[in-house]
Amino acid sequence: MSVGVLWSVLACGRDDGDGDPTGVTSPDQVGSICEVADDCYPDADAELQGEVLCLDRIPEGYCTHECVDDADCCAVAGECDTDLLQVCSPFESADNKMCFLSCEDEVVEAAGSPDEQSFCHHEVSTSFICRSSGGGSENRKVCVPGDCGVGAACGEDADCAADLECLGGFDGGYCGTRGCGADGDCPGDSRCITIDDENICVKSCASDGDCGLCRGEDVAAACTEDVAFVDGEATEGGAVCVPAAD
Repeated sequence: MSVGVLWSVLACGRDDGDGDPTGVTSPDQVGSICEVADDCYPDADAELQGEVLCLDRIPEGYCTHECVDDADCCAVAGECDTDLLQVCSPFESADNKMCFLSCEDEVVEAAGSPDEQSFCHHEVSTSFICRSSGGGSENRKVCVPGDCGVGAACGEDADCAADLECLGGFDGGYCGTRGCGADGDCPGDSRCITIDDENICVKSCASDGDCGLCRGEDVAAACTEDVAFVDGEATEGGAVCVPAAD
């Protein structure tokens, strides 16, 4: 069956990990990397409550299965590897519903996370974000791979998205660009600042939770206004993600 899911979100460097929440893949079977549906749910002891799918619109694939309601997710022994709550939701223009890891308010609060983005970064994977499923009246908040983009940790330029470079001088490296003269010179959702007499583009943020995407806790960045903005002082929502100097 072809899955009519228009999923253009990029997952940055997702590797098949061991379930470490600071890694770059899902710690559960839903959201795991796949090439075909047969790669998914190898530990399930019985037939799942819906057709198994490998969403191939996502780089490296994304395991899930069709469902009717939340009870269909994690209904079979061996289907789930963690206690993370899953929800059944359509995604964008898809007619069918599928299982996703939840980041709805009550789940975030129960985990003691400061916000929904921090929940997905720390409980699921540093490469996952919390976003709306876009399912209309059945819309849910779900953890899915995000676009690492500006602000991601790196060791070399090849670790960063196209048109970005790995900036030195930061703990864990920092994907960004050099030589900006104004915010308009920077990629979307980033601002131009001056550090050590060099102008660079860094990720915009509203809270520390916005700075965790594709950065492990050991190289965390903080959301701060205490920097030299090339275009003047920070405006509302004008803080940026800056990790510690290395």
